[in-house]
Amino acid sequence: MEYTQKEYVITGLNGLSDRQIGEHLKLYAGYVKNTNAIWQNIIELEKNIDTNALSISELTRRFGFEFNGMRLHEYYFESLGAKALEENSTLKIKNRLTTQYGSFDFWLSYFKKAGTMRGIGWVLLTYDKSIGALHTSWVSDHEIGNLAGLPILLAMDVWEHAYLLDYSPSERKNYIEAFFNNLNWEMIEKRFELANK
Repeated sequence: MEYTQKEYVITGLNGLSDRQIGEHLKLYAGYVKNTNAIWQNIIELEKNIDTNALSISELTRRFGFEFNGMRLHEYYFESLGAKALEENSTLKIKNRLTTQYGSFDFWLSYFKKAGTMRGIGWVLLTYDKSIGALHTSWVSDHEIGNLAGLPILLAMDVWEHAYLLDYSPSERKNYIEAFFNNLNWEMIEKRFELANK
């Protein structure tokens, strides 16, 4: 049993070059490979758990980083490949964001601002069905700051590897605009509907 690298055909984006996406996909492939390698290593070491307890502990910590790196990139790449959200959109997710944040534009500004914070990581939009709340959160690296158990609706990668071929580190805002200009809101809507079931 192992995780399989998903295949994405993402070309012709506005503001994100094919070269940038191609290099980013190679990085994702590395997360899949490392997730499988660490998992198999842990399984092997568990055969002699008393002798290998320290190694297992350290690999288990590393597994969270690699696994979340793999999975967050899958959310990211699945969301790319469309045009910006239209002003008159009637998507349920847009309506819910408007209700909770006062306006969709306020939420959008808030989410983008979170993406410009110093440091590496991710900005996530998650949904807590138990109280009907959407959360915009920052995740450092891949594994520090995830809101436990909440389904991810939107994942924006703000590690420099996500944009460095197209934008300098000081141009992160431009990358964020490009990301949203290519965001597939139908995918976000589908995730929102699944989270509400």
